[in-house]
Amino acid sequence: MTVGSWKRLVSFVAGIGIVDLPSFVQPIGNVTAAIGKEAVLPCTIRKLGNHKVGWIRVEDKTILSMGQRTVTHSPRFLVTLENAKSKNQSQSRDEEEATSRLHIRQLREADRGCYMCQLNTKPMLSQLGCVDVLVPPDILSTGTSEGEVSVLEGENATLSCKASGRPTPRVLWRREKSGFILMRGLHDPLIPDFIVDNQSGEKLELTRVDRRQMGAYLCIAKNEVPPAVSKRVYLRVNFPPSAKVPNQLLSSPLDTDVSLICLIEAYPKTINLWTRKEQVIMSGGRYEIDERGHPDEEWKTTSELKIRRLEKTDLGEYTCSASSSMGKAEATLRVYEIERATPPTRTTLANSNKSSNRGKSKFAQVTTINRIFHQMSTPAMQKSTAKIVYSKHMTTSTTVDPRAPFIKDKKLFKNRDTPNVRNCANAKKLSGTRIYAVCLLFFLTLR
Repeated sequence: MTVGSWKRLVSFVAGIGIVDLPSFVQPIGNVTAAIGKEAVLPCTIRKLGNHKVGWIRVEDKTILSMGQRTVTHSPRFLVTLENAKSKNQSQSRDEEEATSRLHIRQLREADRGCYMCQLNTKPMLSQLGCVDVLVPPDILSTGTSEGEVSVLEGENATLSCKASGRPTPRVLWRREKSGFILMRGLHDPLIPDFIVDNQSGEKLELTRVDRRQMGAYLCIAKNEVPPAVSKRVYLRVNFPPSAKVPNQLLSSPLDTDVSLICLIEAYPKTINLWTRKEQVIMSGGRYEIDERGHPDEEWKTTSELKIRRLEKTDLGEYTCSASSSMGKAEATLRVYEIERATPPTRTTLANSNKSSNRGKSKFAQVTTINRIFHQMSTPAMQKSTAKIVYSKHMTTSTTVDPRAPFIKDKKLFKNRDTPNVRNCANAKKLSGTRIYAVCLLFFLTLR
């Protein structure tokens, strides 16, 4: 063999070695998945040939697979190999690509880290791909307030809520019923604050707690991974009782129902009693005691004593008392009788009219007489005067009774030209009355 032939052979063998060497098509990259889900790491190799692909966990150097055979005993790990032609189909078989995929199912937090795709070449070829496991928020028992926190009114209170998760969860606070939280303002009054979640974080600081801040608070932790979680913390504010009555004097007629109201504020809850002359009043008979709590403010209680059919013996002073471990408070009210209103009788109205007429001025009396005289002397009334016979008895009237039948008197129309003696007498009496009225009017005018 000549020297030239040897050189050509060496070049050919070296060319074969270069051509047969596998290579990675692209980086594996990083994969992010939520806990409990599946993460897949792809490793694509060109000209794999008879070489084998292995997967190794970098953190503890654990071999997971060799070729298509899984080495680890965990069923959560699986390796698949897929062959695929290159984009240029005209290339030779040596240009074909194969993809080895590492499947990690039912992800755990411990699976977070980097994994190596390795080829058994000389020298060895490898590349890394990392897995990030997202964890939904969780509220920890350590560093979190118990389900109930008790403080005295006027003291400071701190509600804590420690949460974990990936990414780090955001913690916010809400009032269970109203949504907003009462906080101290710049000038110390309590004001509703709708943006406490931006200020509080894992701790909710309440300065000089007021009874109106008592209630349930929700600590809510959330991040990019659902679902959000919450914890309920109940804040109890202890203070001594107070009692007051809306009306200290209560009046009612006898034989009616009466309600005595007492408003009590206290926490813890109080023992409420109604007493009279140092005797405790119990429900039963004509007495009924009813206690009602406030739906939104549990420290408020309304105690009502109902007395049915009020009697003389029920009149007097009543005491409402409220007692608890924080102290005692009392409030008193008095019940007295008022007379029942009675409708006025006809005699009373007549007497009142007489007394009112006596006080009238002379001018009013003259005006009244003048009006009467004008009515008596009205021509229309004179013309409307008719003679009606009721049961054969004649009378003179200006208003016809529709119930009375008309009875014609033949003697009345027998001679119209001859005046009746009785009619003449009546006319004389009527004219005398008119003259008397005119004289009386003239006399009163002169006075």
